[in-house]
Amino acid sequence: MRALLISILLWVSVSAFSQVIEPVKWETKVTRSAHDSAIITFDVSIDSGWHIYSQTQNIKNGPVATSFNFKPDVHYTLIGNTREDTPESKPEPAYENMTVSYFEKEASFVQKIAINGDENFKLTAGVTFMVCSDEMCLPPETKEFSIVLESVSESGISSLIDHENAPAGNNLTGWAIFIAGFIGGLLALLTPCVFPMLPLTVSFFNKQSKTRAKGIRNAIIYALSIIVIYVTLGLTITLTLGPDALNALASNGIMNLAFFAIFVVFAISFFGAFEITLPSKWLNASDKAADKGGLIGIFFMAFTLSLVSFSCTGPIIGSLLVQAAVNGDVAGPALGMFGFSLALALPFALFAAFPGWLNSLPKSGGWLNSVKVVLGFIELAFALKFLSSVDLAYHWGILTREVFIALWIVIFGLLGFYLLGKIRLPHDDEQKHTSIGGLMMGILVLGFVVYLIPGMWGAPLKMISGFPPPAFYTEGWNQQSTSASSNAVSTATVSDNEFHCPHNLNCFHDYDKG
Repeated sequence: MRALLISILLWVSVSAFSQVIEPVKWETKVTRSAHDSAIITFDVSIDSGWHIYSQTQNIKNGPVATSFNFKPDVHYTLIGNTREDTPESKPEPAYENMTVSYFEKEASFVQKIAINGDENFKLTAGVTFMVCSDEMCLPPETKEFSIVLESVSESGISSLIDHENAPAGNNLTGWAIFIAGFIGGLLALLTPCVFPMLPLTVSFFNKQSKTRAKGIRNAIIYALSIIVIYVTLGLTITLTLGPDALNALASNGIMNLAFFAIFVVFAISFFGAFEITLPSKWLNASDKAADKGGLIGIFFMAFTLSLVSFSCTGPIIGSLLVQAAVNGDVAGPALGMFGFSLALALPFALFAAFPGWLNSLPKSGGWLNSVKVVLGFIELAFALKFLSSVDLAYHWGILTREVFIALWIVIFGLLGFYLLGKIRLPHDDEQKHTSIGGLMMGILVLGFVVYLIPGMWGAPLKMISGFPPPAFYTEGWNQQSTSASSNAVSTATVSDNEFHCPHNLNCFHDYDKG
C-alpha cells in the first residue's frame, strides 16, 4: 500500500507542477469555399501583456517573424501567400526599442488552397513564432497542425474546426488549475503533518458526538471549514494583486528569479534541513478558540490544522499559488486553493461517514517522510524552469540546454538512488533492505535518467520538450551567432523565410535543406 501511494505520488507530482508558460493558443478552421478550393484560417489568442510578430517583421537583428510552412502534397496547391490581419507597430523594449510589427490579444492568418481531386487527405502545416512581453521573450516555437480535408458534395460545402489541434479554451485552463490543486491536496494528505491527524480527528468527532449523525455533521462542517480557509487565501491573493499583476508575474524576470529561490527553499525544507513554521502565538490563539466548542470551535479546529500542518503543506501551497499566478488566470489562485482544500477535506468527511475504512489505512511511519523527500527532489527539478526562463530572456548563457539537462540527470539520479535506499536523509528511518515498491520506482526513475542522457548531445527529448532550453541554446551559442552574422551566407540558395533563429543564426526548418 505504501509503495502504491508513493508510486502515485511520483506520477501526479509531475502532472501537478509541470505547467510551463504558454501565453499563445492556436486554433485552425477550414472553410470549403468551393468543390476545388478551401480557405485555412489560423486563429491565435494571446494572453494579456504578450504579443507575437507579423510575417512582415524585419528579422535582421530583431525578433523572429511569424512564418507558415506547408508540407508539399499532390492533393493541394497553395494559392498566393498567407494573409494576415493588419499589425500594430511600436518600439520594442526587448530589442533596444527598434520598431516592430506585432499582434496583441488575437490575430488571424489565412491561406487559400486549390484542391486537386476528390479524395480525402491530410494537410500538414506548421507555424513558427516568437512571443514577447515588455520584460522578456520566450524562445521561438514551432506549432504543427494536421488538418483533415474531406470531400464534399456540391451542396455540402461547410466550415470545419480542426479539433485535433484546437487548443483548450479558458474553461479548460481553469480546470487544469483546479486539478493541479486537487492533486496537490492529495500529496499534502500523505505528508507526516497531515496523515496522522486523519484517524485522530475522525475518532474525536465520533466519540464526542452523542449520535453518529451528529458526528458525521461535525466532520462535514470541519471539512467545509478547511475549504473556506484555503479558498479565502486564494481569493485574498487574487483581490490583492489583481488580474494585471497576475499576468505580469509570468513575464517579470525578478519574479521568476524569486520563484526559483522559493522552490529551492521549499525543496531544502522537504529534505529536512529545517521546517517552515508559522509564529507559535498564531497556533496558541487558534487552539484557544477551538476549545470554545460549537460551530466556531469546529472552524478553529480546522484553522489549527491548517497552521500546524504548514511545515508540510506550505511548500505545496506556495508552489501551487506560483503556478496559478504565472498561468495568468485571474481566478487561478482561488481555483487552485479550492481543488487543494477539497482533496484535503474530503477524506475527513468520508472517514467520518464510514469509520470502518480507517482500518484499511496504512500505519504512519518513515514512508511519510519519504513522500516529503520525493517532493523535495521534484521541487528542485522544477525550480530550474524558472531560472531557465530568466536566463533565456536576458541571454546570460548560464543555464544552457546541456547544463539544464545535466542538472536534471543529477537530481533524478539521486532520487533513483534514494528510492533504492542508497541515500538516507536526516529524518529517514534506517532500512535493512530495499522494498519491492522502492525497487520498481527506482528502476522507473533511473530509466528516465537514461532517457535524458542523449539530450546532452542534441537528442530532442520530446517527453520533456517544454522544460529545457531550446536546441539552439547550447554552449558557445553566442560565439556561433557572432560567427554566423560576420560570415556570408553559403552559396546555397536559402529563402528569406528560412532565417528564423535569433541573433542571425542560419537556421533551416527542413532537415534535408539544412
